[in-house]
Order: sequence, then C-alpha cells, then structure tokens
Amino acid sequence: MATAVKNEPRIKYGPQLDTNVPDLFDPQTVTPYTPPPAGIDNLGITSVDTFKVPGVGEFTVEFNGHVRVVRSKPTTDEWATTEVYTNLIELHMHGESPELGPIDVTLNHECLSTGMIRTPFDAESESQPAKACRMAVGAVFELPKLGLKLFNKEPVLLTIDDVRSIPPAGNPGKGQIYQMLPLYDVENAEAEPVAFLTSLSFRMGTYLTETPQP
Repeated sequence: MATAVKNEPRIKYGPQLDTNVPDLFDPQTVTPYTPPPAGIDNLGITSVDTFKVPGVGEFTVEFNGHVRVVRSKPTTDEWATTEVYTNLIELHMHGESPELGPIDVTLNHECLSTGMIRTPFDAESESQPAKACRMAVGAVFELPKLGLKLFNKEPVLLTIDDVRSIPPAGNPGKGQIYQMLPLYDVENAEAEPVAFLTSLSFRMGTYLTETPQP
C-alpha cells in the first residue's frame, strides 16, 4: 500500500500511497456499497470558512476549487469490512472577501495530508453500514491584499459522515475545529499566530472532465 518516494514530506500524518494508479476523470460510475479499485479522484469542492484576524475582525469566505485524492486498494472486497486509505495530493481553492481580498488555498507539500474511509465501530454489525471519512490536511492560505502567506501547524481535520459510496462525491463535510485553529506567517513561523480558522464546512463535488489550471 505504501511506497517509498524521493523528496518525502517533512511531516506525515499517515502512510504515503503509491500514485502509480489510474487518474480518474468524468465520466465515472460510482456504485453505492461497492469498494472500488485504487485510483486518483479528480473532484470539485466548495467550502465556507470563517477566519478571525485579531485587531481586524471575523470574516466568512466562500471558496470554490478542486482536489486530487489518491485512494489505496481496498483492504477487502466487502463493503462492511473494507478500509480505504487516502492521500490528498493536490488542492486549489479560491475565495474573495471585501475586507481580506482574494484568498488562495493550496496544499502544504511539507506535510503529507492523509486519511481513511472506514466503518464506524458502532456500525460494524450492519451489512451495509454508512462509512466515515476523515483526512488530516496541511494547507497554505495566501492573502496578497494583506501581504500574508499563512499555514497551519496543527492539521485541519476534514470529516464526512454517512459515506455510502467511494469517493463520497456530493457529500457534505465538516472541519473539526475546537474554537480556533492557529494560522502562522510562513515568513515568521515561530512567532505568534496572526490569524485563526474558526469554522469550516465543505461539500465534495463530482468528477471533473479535466484538471483546471491553478
């Protein structure tokens, strides 16, 4: 499942997956309750994030973009028992705020953003359980109007419940943030955080016909 690669990320939130698997675009058939073969999902994504900037204010921003997620081979052929591991290998989202200006969110490649799709423990006795998806993500937030390039030291934990197909295209999800997630200035990483991510909700889109240009 995992493979050794050159230029490995400095921080790994989980196992690194082999990306030598099919690169999947629209059209694709997603069959409920059926573990699919390994692949790279190219999906749209939307998100609504709220930021708190001390001394400036709190701002809610809508984002649109896309992700590329590599999936491992399922551990079994049975939906109820299978586990699937994931790596987020590309992230591009763009949003606009009157106060903050444009904001671009990309993947922090110093971190390996990883996750898994698994049946919750309290549903293991069901024949067709709804699975749960989780992914720990390192991101970079660029705010050119403010001259800032920010990153998170603690992972953003993205979660999706009620997963009945893989990938969970169309499913809503939530960023599990307790009160605030500190964001640090890339140019002064050891200083105090300059902003906070206070809430995040997202929705996975469907397959893209081709990868958009960033």
